[in-house]
Amino acid sequence: MSAALLSPHDLARLDRLALFSRRRLRGDQPGGRRTRRIGAGGEFVDHRAYVPGDDLRYVDWNVYVRLGDLVVKRFEAVDAVRVLLIVDRSASMTGAKGREARRLAAALAHVALRRRDALDFAFVPAVPGRPVVEPFRDAARLAPLFDALGTVEDAGGTDLAGGLSRVLAAAGRRGPAVLISDFFDPAGAAAGLSRLSARGFEATALHLLDPADADLPVGEALRCEDRETGEVIDLDVTPEWVEAVRVAWRRRAERVRTWCAEREIGWVPVEVGRSLWDVLKDCLRAGVVVGA
Repeated sequence: MSAALLSPHDLARLDRLALFSRRRLRGDQPGGRRTRRIGAGGEFVDHRAYVPGDDLRYVDWNVYVRLGDLVVKRFEAVDAVRVLLIVDRSASMTGAKGREARRLAAALAHVALRRRDALDFAFVPAVPGRPVVEPFRDAARLAPLFDALGTVEDAGGTDLAGGLSRVLAAAGRRGPAVLISDFFDPAGAAAGLSRLSARGFEATALHLLDPADADLPVGEALRCEDRETGEVIDLDVTPEWVEAVRVAWRRRAERVRTWCAEREIGWVPVEVGRSLWDVLKDCLRAGVVVGA
């Protein structure tokens, strides 16, 4: 199943990337990401002023003797940081958006686990019979994760606020969090992303955009069915109607982008049909991934 998502060439190129953390986070196990801490272990990087309660064993007494300054040593260790990866699998994602989301999720999961970061993975809405959040701690677990990405169907209504609340209740240590969605429900997305940020996660929204969503055949009579609610409407497709749909489609993306920018939440547009590597370049520019 992994071959259907990523080719061996893709996997080899991904090995040169790492996920980015805007903060220096302390990890909970040895890994491949540098984090700063007080105390022994790792490579010495600098000092900071002593504050009451610091362990006296890490005071640099040589500096105190020479300069009279009471400082403690800081070291850089290589730890694992827990990454939260969330994929929207609601019915609105069915088709090209869903395939693009799963492939991008597979790429980011591969990068995280190959760099020995810890990964918490979640589908929203949750899949019946599966944990809300599934932990992956080893690259050897990539095959089962890729299998889930390739086989779990897109189904159910969009409820990002409720879905992300359940994910947060089950998620562990905070760190980088990536939500991949078409944000069919902008208000729910705002509420969910707000909760991620409030909990201390470094949230990034990867916004799936499919121009086909706003591409209607002018002059035809259509019967349209909402994938999530089943509601059916009949309409005559006029040029004015097509333009109104396109304006609304662009406006929704702009609302999400502006909302994220105002709150310093990362936002990356992912247009269906672009190559994985062009998308990852956009992610790199947005600070979601970095080159090795």
